[in-house]
Amino acid sequence: MQNAATPLSDQNLQLEIPSDNLSVRQALGKVLSLTLSAEEKSVVEIVLAEVLNNIVEHAYQEKPTGRIDLSVDQSDTGLRVQVQDEGLPLPEDLPSAPVEHNLTCEVSDLPEGGFGWLLVRELTEELQYERRDGRNILSFRIPKPEDEQA
Repeated sequence: MQNAATPLSDQNLQLEIPSDNLSVRQALGKVLSLTLSAEEKSVVEIVLAEVLNNIVEHAYQEKPTGRIDLSVDQSDTGLRVQVQDEGLPLPEDLPSAPVEHNLTCEVSDLPEGGFGWLLVRELTEELQYERRDGRNILSFRIPKPEDEQA
C-alpha cells in the first residue's frame, strides 16, 4: 500500500496511510505543509502525532498491515479532521473519560499513559468517536487561534 495523497484543494487533503511509523511521519509532513501559522502547526503536530501513533501502536497491534484514512479540511475557523481505521476499537469512553493525574509529584512517580488523550481533548473541539461497520471513526476540529480567525 502506498502513502497516497489526494489534494482536494489548497485547503483540503485526503490521505491513505499504511499503518507504520514512517508512513505516519510522512503523512504528518504533508498535513504540516498546508498553509498554517506556527501556532497551528504546533497543535496539529501534537494532536495528529498522538492520534496516528496510537492507531499504529494500539489499533493495529494485531494487524500491522492496516490502513489509516485521514481527511483534513481547512477553513477560517480551523481544521476539521477525520481519521478512520479498521483496527481494534478504542477502549470504552477513552475519548471522553476524564483523565485526572496529580502532576505535583516527582517525575519518576508520574503515572503511565493517558496524557496523550488529555492533550487531544484539551487542544481540539467537537471530538467525536464511533465504531461503525468494523471501523473506528474519530473526528474533531483544531480551532484556529482567535487572533488569526478571519
